[in-house]
Amino acid sequence: MRRPQPALLFCLLVPALGACRDSVGPAAPDPIVLAATVSETGRFSELGSEVARGYRLGVEMLNEMGGLFGLAGREVRLILRDDASDAQTSADIYAEYVSTDTIDALLGPYSSPITEAVVTVAEASGIPLVAPMAAAPGIWTGQNRQWSVQMLNAGPTYLQGSVELAAQHGARTAALVYEDSQFAASVAEGVREAVRTSGMTLLLDRPYAANGADHEALAAAARDAAADLFIGGGYYDDAVAFTRALSAANYTPLLVSLSLGPAETGFAEELGDLARCVAGNAAWVPTIRTSGYIASSAEFVRRYETAHGALPSYYAAGGFGAVELLAEAIDAAAPAGGDIDGAAVRDYLFSTATSTVLGPFAAYALGDGQAGAQKALKGLQVQWQDDGAGGLTRRIIHPAAVADAEPCFWR
Repeated sequence: MRRPQPALLFCLLVPALGACRDSVGPAAPDPIVLAATVSETGRFSELGSEVARGYRLGVEMLNEMGGLFGLAGREVRLILRDDASDAQTSADIYAEYVSTDTIDALLGPYSSPITEAVVTVAEASGIPLVAPMAAAPGIWTGQNRQWSVQMLNAGPTYLQGSVELAAQHGARTAALVYEDSQFAASVAEGVREAVRTSGMTLLLDRPYAANGADHEALAAAARDAAADLFIGGGYYDDAVAFTRALSAANYTPLLVSLSLGPAETGFAEELGDLARCVAGNAAWVPTIRTSGYIASSAEFVRRYETAHGALPSYYAAGGFGAVELLAEAIDAAAPAGGDIDGAAVRDYLFSTATSTVLGPFAAYALGDGQAGAQKALKGLQVQWQDDGAGGLTRRIIHPAAVADAEPCFWR
């Protein structure tokens, strides 16, 4: 429990001072404090800033509704610091957070490598953490997590739908290139499995160093192998660079699918017509109907667009949804007006099945071999297609149950 403020403490110790009672009045309840780092500078700044926008909007709307209802309408305060896209910097900041007695719960940073470093801190501290932007399964599988839960679908599922679509439309061979990092390697693992299941042949399977890809050489190698499907990648910058490299190499596979990048509105803005028919993973898009503890997806999109003049990405939806999930857990686990029981919040996160703006949420239970890992959310495959007016628009092409377009192909 937090210590009373000095003025209030003096009046509690000297109750005879009636004037003191009159001047101080009833004390406002302490705010509930959520803390996180985000990559607002550095390699992940474009997507990390989107997560931060989601966090801020979630807390803003929550406070407009009166704060956390079960805790007598207590205000929610958000502390965000820039980790400069660096795992050690992020871990150091979280260590500072948990060393105080002022943080009630933690929100995760952007990316799997940074989240992995932060989860170690959260687990040691015994403070609940919701990680909305980490897909690498190794962060949870076999780790006996007890305080940290995942919101994204696992990396191996990211591009499996694209392999299935390519096979259904005649692809027989594939070229897989991927960043040599935990997240991208997990995506590659899922691609290999889907290629085997679809009866395709993997002609090229090549990792590249983080921040060290020779995109032109990799595109040329895939072209020379004559692969029908070009798939993989790493983060946003790689997706842009590979799309340009494919054009420069005069390589036109049947389908191109890249793990991160094509889901972003900025992808088509940056590449123009080169983005046509490029596909990729998205956990959420603005046209999907979802709802959570604070808002429906339609209300979230409206508020985000009003604030930022653009549609939100799934990174922003993840940040917003993480605030929803923690708010729901705190309200459910804490008595009205009482202190927050971190263990009860943790138990709720590991045992509930619910939904947020990002989509369905359920984690593997405490004691399970994948404890804390997301098991309910399924990813989408999106693709940039003609909008009928000379531009491009993002469409959902997989799974069939929610698809709003058939896939387009380069040949």
